[in-house]
Amino acid sequence: MIIDSAVFGVFVLPLLAAILFAMAAVSLRLTAKHRIDVWRVSFVSNVVTALAFQPLWFACEGLPPFFLWWQPMLVAVLFVAGQILTLVSLTKGDISVAAPVLGLKLIFVPLFLALLGIASVPSRIWVACLLSAVALMLLNYSEGTGNRARALFSAITAAMGAGAFAMFDVCVQLWSQAWNQGGFLPLTFLCSIGMSWVMIPMFESKLRSLPRHAWAPLAGAAIFFALQAMAIVGSVAFWGQAAAANVVYSSRGLWSLILIAVLGSWLGVPEKGLLPRVFAVRLTGACALIAAIVTLAFDRN
Repeated sequence: MIIDSAVFGVFVLPLLAAILFAMAAVSLRLTAKHRIDVWRVSFVSNVVTALAFQPLWFACEGLPPFFLWWQPMLVAVLFVAGQILTLVSLTKGDISVAAPVLGLKLIFVPLFLALLGIASVPSRIWVACLLSAVALMLLNYSEGTGNRARALFSAITAAMGAGAFAMFDVCVQLWSQAWNQGGFLPLTFLCSIGMSWVMIPMFESKLRSLPRHAWAPLAGAAIFFALQAMAIVGSVAFWGQAAAANVVYSSRGLWSLILIAVLGSWLGVPEKGLLPRVFAVRLTGACALIAAIVTLAFDRN
């Protein structure tokens, strides 16, 4: 069976990225069990991701003039800024607010594409993006804390993080073509290593202080994050369908819930029992996500 190139790039790769992200999420639970903070995980993941993208230099047919090299630097800033804002929102704010608000990325991507005149967004993709954004919010639903100030902080930082990641995708779609794809991504993620040093002051302790047994889950999380980044960013860069790819990629929340439910107890990181109301809301979110992906699939006809 031969898979059409567009199907592979816009559906298969983002779906693979979503599953790999879910595996990274499980690994992240294991790092938390070993008391490894998210800042050290993110830093190591960025280094591994940058290394993973370097073989793309061999696909590069030539580099653009030096005066365009600000583009991968800006994209790297957006990538690291999105990470920092997201982590600040999740760790310093209210996760029950932050996680759903991060779903706004699905709206920001087609919105930025349209506002910047980069690409026209068909109505069905808009519908799919809206459905998947709602689905992501429902899948991340939990009982709130009621702290309004903390909730507002979480909402603002999460929205800014979603906006940074959305602009990252838009810029990758816009500029990677001029760089013959091959050179843009490895240079972008090399730049991200340099910018990731701002995370070091937020480490709970030095990396070298980690016990030997803690490196296995940290390496696992870093590798899975790197592989999922290659899949989703590669989809956006080489197939240029950021809005559609993000709809399929949004299924990572559903895959994460499934993997935690199936493997959590075996790995010693079980999901806490869900209240009937929370389960019902998340089930509704799963149905909305399936509807979004089906809507996107019919857009090809």
